[in-house]
Amino acid sequence: MRRLAVRRAALAAKLVAVVAFCVLLGQGRASAAEFTGGYDGIGDAAGMSLTLQQVGARVVGRLTTPGGGVYTINGERAGGDTGEAQGVLRLSGAAADAAFFHIEERPLGLQLLFIPASSGAPDMAASREFSFLKRGVRPAVPAQPESRFPSAPAEAVDIATFVDGFRRWDPRDTARLYASLDDRSRGLILLYDHATAELMWRLCEAAPAEGSSAAMRLAEMLERQQIDCAAYLPLVGAARQSDVFREFLRRAQFQFEIVRATALCDRGETPAAKCADVSALGAPLILRWRSARSIMADMAKSSGAPVAVAEEEMGKAPVAQPPLPVPLVRPGAAGLQDFEPDVSAHAISPPRRMRLPLARPDI
Repeated sequence: MRRLAVRRAALAAKLVAVVAFCVLLGQGRASAAEFTGGYDGIGDAAGMSLTLQQVGARVVGRLTTPGGGVYTINGERAGGDTGEAQGVLRLSGAAADAAFFHIEERPLGLQLLFIPASSGAPDMAASREFSFLKRGVRPAVPAQPESRFPSAPAEAVDIATFVDGFRRWDPRDTARLYASLDDRSRGLILLYDHATAELMWRLCEAAPAEGSSAAMRLAEMLERQQIDCAAYLPLVGAARQSDVFREFLRRAQFQFEIVRATALCDRGETPAAKCADVSALGAPLILRWRSARSIMADMAKSSGAPVAVAEEEMGKAPVAQPPLPVPLVRPGAAGLQDFEPDVSAHAISPPRRMRLPLARPDI
């Protein structure tokens, strides 16, 4: 601030001398670029226009304000190689000088310091700076930051491709491609609670445009869950602070792999024995389906994060769940056939009066 005050004081002294000298300007041309041309105000100077003409060291022109006021400019280059000019401004029709100015070159235009006159002297305390862009010059458009998401397919995908890629895509692409799935594929995902809870979180974050197919599919999912995104996302935010959220993602991934494997079985691309294992793993999970709200509420409670959660969910005692097989990915593997649960699928006790493996429900 002190340096700025000293600089402005020096400018004031120069400007006083310019008032008497501007009609007797030197004839030598400064080697810096000329001020000749038109300039348009930007930022605080929006709506202003500036026209300058340099003849030798003399600089004349007009400054027009948004309100229609016109100032005539009469000044000189500062001399040497500096890209500066200074002088007086006179409002059209006025008898006395109204203000002083100091101009400095900028890469795409210039900066004008407007200094009101007080008793014929520059009033630096009331000065203001305005930026102008040279007419015909366009500022370079800053490069857009590279997206942290890989490109998603532009066209509709099948359920296997969706399961393999949705976590890596931009949430908006995830919402768009989920909406492109056929009814059977979407219904298959909704049979599994953790898979649905994760996907609903990502679709809510995408906030698809109202009236779009993605918005309609999200609305169907929310109606089934009896919740909306405004209530669900804070729950997810609190749940993500829990130490068990990573375990939630592992279980959701396991369920998505069952969805993927079921689709491959439907196509006849998987041996019958493996499809029987898929059915045996999936049936107990479908029978123990829980709402996404309750899954996230349980994790939110364990995190201790402040969040408004429905009383009926926060007040419920956790339902005892039999241990679920937690999948571990074998290095370099992909797909359900490369998941090895902590316990054998045959070690899971099936519900009474129910034969396993079960055929996939006809959705």
